Amino acid sequence: MIDRQAVLAGIAAPINRYNYKMSHDFSDWQPLEDAAALLLQGKPVNKADYNPAFWPLIKMMRLIMEKSETSSWSWSDPDVLAVFQEVSEGAVYTLFAETIVDIVTGIIASADIGTLVEVGTGSGTVSAAICRAMRNNSITDIPLVISDQSPMIRQTADRLRGAYPEMTIADIVWDVRTGAHEYFSRNIKRPVLVFERFCMPYAGYGAIDAIAGIADILILVDDLNITGEMASFDRMYERIGAQFLVFEEARKRLEKRFSLVHVCDRDIIKMVNSPVTSFTLAIK
Repeated sequence: MIDRQAVLAGIAAPINRYNYKMSHDFSDWQPLEDAAALLLQGKPVNKADYNPAFWPLIKMMRLIMEKSETSSWSWSDPDVLAVFQEVSEGAVYTLFAETIVDIVTGIIASADIGTLVEVGTGSGTVSAAICRAMRNNSITDIPLVISDQSPMIRQTADRLRGAYPEMTIADIVWDVRTGAHEYFSRNIKRPVLVFERFCMPYAGYGAIDAIAGIADILILVDDLNITGEMASFDRMYERIGAQFLVFEEARKRLEKRFSLVHVCDRDIIKMVNSPVTSFTLAIK
C-alpha cells in the first residue's frame, strides 16, 4: 500500500523551490510566446528584448524555422546539436532538471520505494545527478533502471556504474511507443517509482499506457497544455514532429490506471502566464 501523504510530503519542498525560482527568474512566459508568433510570421526577433533565460529557446525556435524551410529536421545535425546543448545547459532546462532530481529524491526519502525507473535517459545528466543525490542522502539500496530508445544507453549505464559502484544500476533499450518492456515482468521490486522526461511529444499519449503498467508512482515531466488551444510555440515544434499534448487527455488516460492525479505546479502556472503544466504526479 502506497502512502499517498508521504509521497505528497516528499514533493512539497521541491515544488516550493520550483515555484519560487519560476516566479523570480521566469516571471512571465508570454514574451516567449510572442517571440514564437513573430518567428512564425517571418518577422525579426531581437533577443535583447527578452529575458536572457529565454535566449537559448529563441535561438532554437529560429533554427527550427530556418531548417524546416529548407530541409528535413535531424537531431544529429551539428547545428541542431550545438543549439540544443545551449538549451539543455540554459537556465530553463537546468531548473527542470534540478526539480525532477529534487522530486525523485524527496519521494524516495519520504516513501517506501522498491525500484526507481527513468524513461528517456538521454545523455544521463539527470541520472547522474539523482545518483549523486541518493548517495549524499545515504540511499544506495534502491535499484535504478535507466532506459532509452538508443543502444547508447549501455555506455551511459557503464559510466554511472563506474562512478557509483555502491548502487545497483541496470539499463534497457526501450522505445515506449512499442509498449511495455519484458524486463519489468521479472526484474523489479515494488513499489516502482517511474519518472519520464519529454518523451511524450514524440511518443504520444500511448507512452502513458506503456509506462502505467509498471509504475506505482509516476512523474511526467512534459508540457501538457491546460487551455486546449495551440500556442505559437506549439505550432513551431509541430514543424519538427512534436505532438500537441493536452492535459485533459493525459489526465483521462492516467485516471484509468491511477487513483490520484496531481498537478504539481498548479499554483505557479497562471501566475507566470504559462499555458502548460510541466510536472504531473500519478499514484496508484
